Amino acid sequence: MSSSWFRRAARHTLAPMLALLPVLAAAQANPVSFRDMLGNTVTLAGPAQRAVTLPMPAGSLLMSLDLGPAHLAGMHPNAHAYLARSVLAKAFPASVSVRADITRSGFAPNIETLLEIRPDIVWQWGHMGDELLAPLRDAGLTTAALVYGSEDRTREWIRIIGHSLGQDARAQAQLQWRDTVHAEIARATGALRADQRPGVLYLSRYAPQYRTAGAGTNFEHDVALAGGRNVASAVAGAQAVNIEQIMAWAPDVILVGNFDPGLTPRMLYDDPLFAGLPAVRNHRVYQIPAGGYLWDPPSQESPLYWQWLSLLLHPELFDWPLRERIVQAYGELYGYTPDAGDIDRILRVRDNQEARGYDRLR
Repeated sequence: MSSSWFRRAARHTLAPMLALLPVLAAAQANPVSFRDMLGNTVTLAGPAQRAVTLPMPAGSLLMSLDLGPAHLAGMHPNAHAYLARSVLAKAFPASVSVRADITRSGFAPNIETLLEIRPDIVWQWGHMGDELLAPLRDAGLTTAALVYGSEDRTREWIRIIGHSLGQDARAQAQLQWRDTVHAEIARATGALRADQRPGVLYLSRYAPQYRTAGAGTNFEHDVALAGGRNVASAVAGAQAVNIEQIMAWAPDVILVGNFDPGLTPRMLYDDPLFAGLPAVRNHRVYQIPAGGYLWDPPSQESPLYWQWLSLLLHPELFDWPLRERIVQAYGELYGYTPDAGDIDRILRVRDNQEARGYDRLR
């Protein structure tokens, strides 16, 4: 019997066994169990190998915890569309191939597609009604609920998504980073008097119906931390407001959000209705940056947003090199080193070229 025949026979015999190794490993993995944000116990046979994220910030957060998209089997189409044109597409080229046909409309799940994907876990919003969760449960899909909102809730996102992936250490490192940056800023801004805090307006939607963020929102937390004052604190949550109300608030700073396509600071500078506002007169209208995800909502990059905002609100208190901190953070979050062009895109340098103080960030 020739040795070449033996090698061929061994190869054919071993191939099926080798193919089974990942399955056997998964079967022998320690179960993973946690409570989701509605208090339901979620149990997996082992760390998730195929996860689907319907809440839009969750896909990029998962990649930051898992250092890539290897275990991301599906994500919301709107989040996927943003990802495809973001820095993350450069950091993780394979991410553009993640399936996005997982919803029917809004956040309603496409059960047929999800059954085809066969995920270990589906992450879904938990505060928008059981009609978004029940179809997943009824289809026998392991489902975990996320709730949007405060910094405490964002920290829980990081903890439980990290745990589901077997990435507790990376989750803990992210939480420690948030603690460190939060404390660093709070030490400088915590004692500021009300008259030392510029009035800030967040504009998430433009005419004909303006929309802002009031009391109890993550925006109010971020502005207070950075040493500002939310001029819309008298209204609750996300609210539609009219131009007369904005004029009465007379914000010192306007932050332009990323959820109204095409809205830029230039539009406000050109709008005669805004011409009398202090923020417009003093060129303190800023487009909020967007990196691995938009910086408007809470995300894995929130500490960078806090630093950006505090630099603009209180340049006399802060002088850290934000661009260098972005490079460092992206190395830790994504294992990627952004170049100067990447950082310009993240910081929206072109859209903010007229903004007061933005020369410090170029």
